[in-house]
Amino acid sequence: MKVLFVCTGNTCRSPMAQAILTHKAKQQRLDISADSAAIMMTYGERMNPKAIEALKKMGITGFSHASQPVTPRLVNESDFVVTMTWEQRATLAVVIDDDKLASFSEVAPYGDITDPYGGDQAEYDRCAQVLDKAIDCLISYIKGRFFEGKA
Repeated sequence: MKVLFVCTGNTCRSPMAQAILTHKAKQQRLDISADSAAIMMTYGERMNPKAIEALKKMGITGFSHASQPVTPRLVNESDFVVTMTWEQRATLAVVIDDDKLASFSEVAPYGDITDPYGGDQAEYDRCAQVLDKAIDCLISYIKGRFFEGKA
């Protein structure tokens, strides 16, 4: 099972989500991998240092990342695409089937994941904490939708 997380620039929210899901899947021995991408055309941007610090505070280190845009290849290689906001979902809905696409607000009770870009470290830490809880909900959703009844 492969999840693709999508946000605006692929330097804050979506790579944090990718790192958190990868970390949790490994801890729980789940066959789930993750990638992340941007709606904006960005290549090779490093992850925001404040996002790296927020992950570090959660015990997630050693995550390497370079931004990339959403491409047909990334979508085709993914089983499920999760956007940070409803607006991003609506943007992608014209090219991705609804059964393969969701926003975090559809799988977790936290609404859109607010972009911490330009904020202070506390804002990045809050975003990471919300993502941590939302990804727990996402894992439950994935187990119920994609894994239930499969041996």
